Amino acid sequence: MTDVVGADAAALSAEGAGAGGSEGPPEWIAYEVGYVEAVARACGTPAGRARLRRVLSSAGTVSGWELPVHVARLVPRNPAGRLAYGAVAGMFAAQSPSVSAGRKEAGTDAVRVWRPGWGNLGWTLRMAVFSGVLHEDSAQERLQRLARLSDLGALVVQCRPLVARVTGEGVPLNWPLLLRDLRRWQERRVDVANDWFFSFAHGVAPDGGGSGEGSGPGGDAGAVPGGGMDDFNSEEAS
Repeated sequence: MTDVVGADAAALSAEGAGAGGSEGPPEWIAYEVGYVEAVARACGTPAGRARLRRVLSSAGTVSGWELPVHVARLVPRNPAGRLAYGAVAGMFAAQSPSVSAGRKEAGTDAVRVWRPGWGNLGWTLRMAVFSGVLHEDSAQERLQRLARLSDLGALVVQCRPLVARVTGEGVPLNWPLLLRDLRRWQERRVDVANDWFFSFAHGVAPDGGGSGEGSGPGGDAGAVPGGGMDDFNSEEAS
């Protein structure tokens, strides 16, 4: 996405390193992590959460005026970018505070939204099957229904209740990865949908080391095996 300057991406990467641990998120997802962390901070009060919950309407439209200025500055100027970023802010706020949205690290005010063992939306639905929230056939049918949607607005409308269902049951959701996939949907729909399906089929977590496509809103992720419910449960126990 060319309308996000490199300095912004570098700043968000450095910010993510401070909030997400000594190493921070990998470069290919650092911008998205920084954005979701900004949203999480805006959700730090009941009034902030209530405001951000109004960003995304039931019809899938985004009201940019509900975004705090420091969050809005991170949103791309193009309509598809505004929809993807605004939709994630609204869906995140609807589930915050919850483990699926992110939680504060012990002894700090930082909210951790990046977990390397957590995969994409297909992985989340696999975790929903493992935990008994969804039946396998139903989860696969939902993924196939999403894959057929060429319009980002229609995808957001369909994703919203699904995200609310699984996160409401405590199923882990990788918000930065969801943002990354939504913003790529218009141009990379087939690739993203295939990633979701194979993650659902095998249970995989992201690894951008082999993508070679750079950081910020333009890079792509690879996938490696791992990231099952044991990782989620270990997060909860920590």
